[in-house]
Amino acid sequence: VSVTFEPMAKKLVTQDDYALLKARQDEFRAGYRSWRAGGLKGAKGETGKGLPAGGAAGVAGFRAGNLNWRSGGASGARGDAAGAEGAGQTRNILVASKEEVMHEDDATTAAAKGEPWMRFYLHPDSDFHRSMTGELVTHPLKSANLPAIAKNVKHNGSHANTTPLPAYARAVASFDGIICHLGVGGFHRSHEAMYVHRLLLMQAEQTADKEHKVHGRGRWGLVGLGLMPWDKGMRDAMVKQDCLYTVLGRDPESTTGTIVGAMCDFVYAPDDETGRLAVERLAHPATKIVSLTVTEKGYCLDVDGKLDTANPLVKHDLEALKGERPHSAVGTIVKALELRRLRGVGAFAVLSCDNLPGNGTLSKAMVLGFLEALGDEDLTEWVKENAAFPNTMVDRITPATRPLGVPCPFSDGIRSLCRETCGVDDEWPVIAESYTQWVVEDAFPLGRPAWEEVGALFVADVHPYEMMKLRLLNAGHSAISYCSYLIGHRYVDSAMDPTNTSPLAKQGAAANPVRGFLRAFFQEQTPTVPPVPGVDTEEYKVDLEKRFSNPYIKDTLQRLAEDGSQKLVTTMRDAALQNAGAGRPTPLFALVVATWVRYLTGIDEQGGAIEIKDPRAEELTTMARQIFGCRGGQLPVSAPKEAPVAFLRSVFGQELAACQPIVKAVHSALTDIASTSTLDALEKYAAH
Repeated sequence: VSVTFEPMAKKLVTQDDYALLKARQDEFRAGYRSWRAGGLKGAKGETGKGLPAGGAAGVAGFRAGNLNWRSGGASGARGDAAGAEGAGQTRNILVASKEEVMHEDDATTAAAKGEPWMRFYLHPDSDFHRSMTGELVTHPLKSANLPAIAKNVKHNGSHANTTPLPAYARAVASFDGIICHLGVGGFHRSHEAMYVHRLLLMQAEQTADKEHKVHGRGRWGLVGLGLMPWDKGMRDAMVKQDCLYTVLGRDPESTTGTIVGAMCDFVYAPDDETGRLAVERLAHPATKIVSLTVTEKGYCLDVDGKLDTANPLVKHDLEALKGERPHSAVGTIVKALELRRLRGVGAFAVLSCDNLPGNGTLSKAMVLGFLEALGDEDLTEWVKENAAFPNTMVDRITPATRPLGVPCPFSDGIRSLCRETCGVDDEWPVIAESYTQWVVEDAFPLGRPAWEEVGALFVADVHPYEMMKLRLLNAGHSAISYCSYLIGHRYVDSAMDPTNTSPLAKQGAAANPVRGFLRAFFQEQTPTVPPVPGVDTEEYKVDLEKRFSNPYIKDTLQRLAEDGSQKLVTTMRDAALQNAGAGRPTPLFALVVATWVRYLTGIDEQGGAIEIKDPRAEELTTMARQIFGCRGGQLPVSAPKEAPVAFLRSVFGQELAACQPIVKAVHSALTDIASTSTLDALEKYAAH
């Protein structure tokens, strides 16, 4: 290197740091190979948002930088600096200002004192050196460790990629209002809870300036509420970590780690068979909002949008003896509302955060349907007059992760990123894209947080926003999931890469047709999307392509393919009927239905088994195999002789099953798939 060391300093410092450089070099190359193979952990060569200059990413840049460094240049292992500037000077890579240039004398003096000289050749925000010994120091995520985590983040130089820690008061009694959330999962933790967290951070800063409240709305905290057996894992992770968790926001420009402290408690209803803990938490006067992410299944509604009183959970709660624990979300909500009325406490707002059209309207139908079945007229009238059910539009792509102890290489990779980005050991972290959007109807009888201060949009009518999102983003996700899986892709970004040909494509085949198919599908859907204030629909579609192509969150196609019997109804059925009613053809919708039916056979195009996750999986798989003539669930498939009217009626209802243009288009798409292949059909329909 271009620095002269005294013999002792060279022996004690240089050799150790060169060993560290070699270790980092090996790690970089291993990460790059993993990334090229479709793995989660990249080469650390991602261009860094917030860094003064970008540079060459990947192995080529790394090797060039390493050779430059070994020959006396200033560029280090990242390989993306301009090198030495002027005689007798070294400089941090990725740093362009002369003020940050360091002379040889200073570097030599530091090295002689035993300081690691290599840090003078690396960007100060780089995690390349990590610590004096080269070891990455991490701490279990819990409240008592926050000071050590903060110190560790600063010491390891990762503060540029970590947001402020939750240093605000988190005791339940410290908040002016409580939001109880039913169905705590990855999406809630990456979305609503993040808005609560950001507002608390802002308020903590204002408190330091003697401003306690934002617009007089006060401080709000979250209490998680688990009703189902599968919520036990979340309870265990949250309780162990004092309800702290990490969200990694990833895109092609950066990875940002956020330790979220908005949740101050977690109640697991099955811990108390009387249901007292859960119901009393909702009935408490401090609880002013009850939010939900329980998916379509959790609303227990039938195809006509009415409460399904035959649903086992609903049936149990309607027949339950006094004091027995409610099993459903609606039973728990109604029991809490009953107690609030008896105690003279106002009714809370029920805030649905599920990806459903008119989610607030559906929440209201769920609650009022239960009250009607219960036969309590007085309580029904009180709820109608006092409760609120605002509609919302929520948006942030959030792949599912699994808790520590459940085999999942993807989730293990997320935990590794948490250690590197935030210096924490998180048992159940969250990964999501950086983009987030929340549009809410402003209807909260007992008040609400000032979420508009941290990016939420409050409007009088959410409908245009939710139609745009449901009919383009959500419908688009479902549209590409089945066809992409069938032609051999497993990740969304892989399917969206136009240069990434299908594993089933013949040698010399044309570019990957999935992106072209998605564009054609968007064009078919667009006439059914109403104008959205302040949004250019064409730009929105271009942004969706970019978001779907994000390689840093590794969203799986199988996740998008789940619950098709519900997703296709809520995101595509009405749009198809609207198009058909206007005389517009629906070939792309027809191909989506056809690829879904082919997927439902449970057999891919090479004879491999497909795991079907759908509340009607057994029933629909039987019907799909009959449509394609799969005897014994084996290949080959054959073209259906008749249109699948019974299937369409069962899933989409009588109106669509009676629409002859749609029925004929679906039959034609099924025939195309069976007669050729999904890949051939996809290429054909992408040209529409």
